[in-house]
Amino acid sequence: MLKNKHSSRRGFLGSAALGGGAIALSAQQTHAADTSKKGRKLKIGAIGVGEFSFWGYSWCDLLAPTDKPFYKDTLGTNIFNMEVTHVWDRDPVKARAFADFMDAEVVKRYDGMVDKVDAVAFGGYYEVPWQHRLARPYIEAGIPTFLDRPFAFSLRDIDDLLDLIAKHGTPVMATDVYEHLYDATNLRNKLSNLGEISCAHGTCWGMDYNAHFHIKFMVPKIFGYEVERVSILTDNPYQSSYLIGSWLMKGQQQKPFLVSSTMNQGDLYSITVSGSKGLETARMPWIDDWNRNLLGEHVSMMVDMQRTFEGHTYESLDIIRKKTEIFLTGLYSATERKGAFVKVGDVPVEWRGPDPKPGWIDESIFS
Repeated sequence: MLKNKHSSRRGFLGSAALGGGAIALSAQQTHAADTSKKGRKLKIGAIGVGEFSFWGYSWCDLLAPTDKPFYKDTLGTNIFNMEVTHVWDRDPVKARAFADFMDAEVVKRYDGMVDKVDAVAFGGYYEVPWQHRLARPYIEAGIPTFLDRPFAFSLRDIDDLLDLIAKHGTPVMATDVYEHLYDATNLRNKLSNLGEISCAHGTCWGMDYNAHFHIKFMVPKIFGYEVERVSILTDNPYQSSYLIGSWLMKGQQQKPFLVSSTMNQGDLYSITVSGSKGLETARMPWIDDWNRNLLGEHVSMMVDMQRTFEGHTYESLDIIRKKTEIFLTGLYSATERKGAFVKVGDVPVEWRGPDPKPGWIDESIFS
């Protein structure tokens, strides 16, 4: 997603078997939309805005006030019923810079928005290892929450968070931008026309496995979450010069099939599915026009985010758990098994992938 003239946008402010006794993960989130919000925009709290954040990359352009002339990259019109009203970041200077752009208020503590916003959205990749703790006060208060990908760096963390979500019935969305693209649903709907699937191969623009290799979340969205084994072959999953991802799928057919994707620096993604009755393909080239990129790549996720903030369920907690486990199985393959296939279910619940930025969050804030 970082490319051409927008390659520095993420840092524009700064340089910028279930473990843990998880309860009722298939329970649907039950909060209904609050009728008191009618007649005004939803007040959104932005958490993690300073570096490597979707807030600084694309969400700011979609939600920014249109009367700010220096926001020449916005769509130029308000299309969402959301406005950023409060901001928190580990760096108060970057929080203030972002808040000034968005006409928002800075809070001093990560939990300082609990009684001030209708929903919160985490946008920062570096905050993910602490996301389950940063989100806790909002989940406990029943405030709809968006969790940034890859959601967690251990099964223990995601299990604890999902237990809390199930307990409080809080509307939560935890997705990757590629899960919301048209092709993810369209290609999935066409699979039944292909007969028995033999294989699928794709490419995905990226620089690393964890954050930019978005196709890892698109694959189960298309082919289903019955992934048997995962292999991530790369020199470094955190900063990759090469990367090949492979997922052994079971799906509804008797014979397993392999889906693979190679990291590239061309199209955002491409994928071809081969079956006994033919082929289906999908492709999204890089779009140099930023407004069209916003419309083609980012708006659909923001629509689903808004629906979640209005009290609707996007997907079950079981799916959030499953796709986090699939991601972690790939990370375990890359870091512990030199890219060998790892069976989904074999990653220990207590295993933790290396933090992208050790010490990024000062844990004294939780005391």
